[in-house]
Amino acid sequence: MNISHLFPDPPARVHCIGIKGVGMTAIAQFLVQQGYTVTGSDVAEEFPTDVVLSRLNIDVADVFSAAHITDDIEAVVYSTAYAATHIERIAASKRGIPQWSYPEVLGLLSSFATTSIAVAGSHGKTTTTTLVARLLEVAGKNPSAVVGAPVSDWGSNARIGSNDVFVYEADEYQNKFQFYQPSRIVVTNVDYDHPDFFPSEADYTKVFVDFVARLPDDGLLALWDEDPQSAALGAATSARVVRFGASTACQWRLTAVAVSKSGTTFTVLRGEEVFGTFTIPYAGEQYARNAIAALAITENLGVTSDVAAQAFRSFRGTARRMEYIGEAEDKIVIDDYAHHPTEIAALIKALRAAYSGSPLVLVFQPHTASRTAELLPAFAVALAAADVVVVLPIYTSAREGAGTVTSEDLVAAINVIASDKAKMAADFAAAVALVAATPMHSVVVTAGAGDVWQVGRRLLHQK
Repeated sequence: MNISHLFPDPPARVHCIGIKGVGMTAIAQFLVQQGYTVTGSDVAEEFPTDVVLSRLNIDVADVFSAAHITDDIEAVVYSTAYAATHIERIAASKRGIPQWSYPEVLGLLSSFATTSIAVAGSHGKTTTTTLVARLLEVAGKNPSAVVGAPVSDWGSNARIGSNDVFVYEADEYQNKFQFYQPSRIVVTNVDYDHPDFFPSEADYTKVFVDFVARLPDDGLLALWDEDPQSAALGAATSARVVRFGASTACQWRLTAVAVSKSGTTFTVLRGEEVFGTFTIPYAGEQYARNAIAALAITENLGVTSDVAAQAFRSFRGTARRMEYIGEAEDKIVIDDYAHHPTEIAALIKALRAAYSGSPLVLVFQPHTASRTAELLPAFAVALAAADVVVVLPIYTSAREGAGTVTSEDLVAAINVIASDKAKMAADFAAAVALVAATPMHSVVVTAGAGDVWQVGRRLLHQK
């Protein structure tokens, strides 16, 4: 896999702005493997990717500064969280250094593969991408892959394999789709999100329509048929379409889903024939849906029933997706990336099945003011299904500042549905104190796309 005809030749120095982001860390790994000298900058905040960057011996500055952009840098790769007005991007422009966004570089990397598989959808992208890569890995295809979270089996969020197959998580935010030209696309679902970028549901759906419309005629599109928005995408392409779901109209059918503490068992039919009965060691119907999505998009790539059984059975998950953290004062601590009402509802349902009878304490950190405001009623309904809800201040991230809606508004909305169920925590310490006061033998889950995972670590360190 070589991008040197567009980039400077290795061992040229490439500087990565916002290198701690999971996508940026993956790009850094591929660049290092190619022989580039990679440096980076980001905020001082601890990230799950820190261990990967440390292992790669990449020099990472924990503050942004124009001084980091020096004459020996021959290319800059930047996270799309940082606009052209960012201090280091301005410095690079002044020096005439070429700049490439994360999705542009990912698009380049994937374009060299014989088969490139993009995993898209509002929810389930990370797990599905990992399962696709694991199926192909077990099948002996040696795929390259970029995933939106560290993968336990790899010890990082990227797998550097052959040029034959490249699997990547395709994020719709900011229409990153425009930079990708895969030969296969799987869409897990289409559920309105990112109101800071997409003014309406129609705007959001359109980027999916445009994306699948660019598939080549000999490409493959796999769609979750139970979601009307996803199912409708088949009309936008001349590529072959396969559908997965519960309906008899689906080429890949999901049946007999059973969820327990030990995992999720399900049967898959291919046409009228039983393809196999499988178990994934994680609780939740969404794991069965992600698994059948992975099977549907890997058609004709050597994934047999035996390969699937081994890949699913040995699946060890990804960071921040139903991740077991440990136990603190007889409380089980789990962490999850859920930051949308649909994801929260699925998370709570899975935990109820896995830990039936245990009180469920959910520590939620809303992610972005715009999403919180747009989806506030749905957030309240989803969160009210927990027994105790602790809400942290909104994590505004680099993409936007504070809005008019606050976490206190969310707490009030939850308590209208379930009186006194939700409590506000001003910071992590307050959240830990509130959780410590909940019943023994509770299941505590930290949820959100920001840094709420630190609450779980603090709980464990109190032991």
